[in-house]
Amino acid sequence: MKPTITLFDLDGTLIDSMPGIVHSLKLTLLEFGVTMPDDFDFTPHIGASLWQIFEVFMQTKDRVALDKAVATYRHIYRDGPMFEFEIYDGVLESLEKLASEGSKVVIATAKAHEYAREVVNSTEFAKYISHVYGSELDGTNVEKSDLIKHVLREEQLSASQAIMVGDRHHDINGALANGVASIGVTYGYGDREELSGATAVIDSASKIFETILELRSVDR
Repeated sequence: MKPTITLFDLDGTLIDSMPGIVHSLKLTLLEFGVTMPDDFDFTPHIGASLWQIFEVFMQTKDRVALDKAVATYRHIYRDGPMFEFEIYDGVLESLEKLASEGSKVVIATAKAHEYAREVVNSTEFAKYISHVYGSELDGTNVEKSDLIKHVLREEQLSASQAIMVGDRHHDINGALANGVASIGVTYGYGDREELSGATAVIDSASKIFETILELRSVDR
């Protein structure tokens, strides 16, 4: 069956939310006695779950400590930094084209869905999104493989009816784990090397629509 729905990652795919995320990470780590250099590059860690990120920087696997760090981050993030983002060039046009031809578009992000919905609802592209899927506050569906499986189940679709668009290996590996075609985007936080497992890789959001059309034409 041909793809009928496109799943989009949010951070690094539709929006550049790095400023707000880094702002929140630095303040959270400071709360737990971890000071990071002003010029530290958090890019390689963006896209992983918050628990994984804090496990690295706090050097602990203690779930209680990690849960506290995640809760602190979310409090800081929701207090303002969550709206520190820019929409990537080409995103609005691509989503508009998908909507104009009747394609269904959903968000599939590791971000907690209640926060992701607030972010999406504040954007110009909110009108093109039919549903926002994200993780639960307890970490359920924070892994992309679990989240994509959840989306397919909720939408009552087979893997061949979906395409996943994302900027990190989490997105591509999650799609592969579910037998879903994927488009890796290099204008976000990942590069071509880590996106090598994607069905297609593009360098501009303006190419999203045409690439989706190309993938639809391929029997899978």
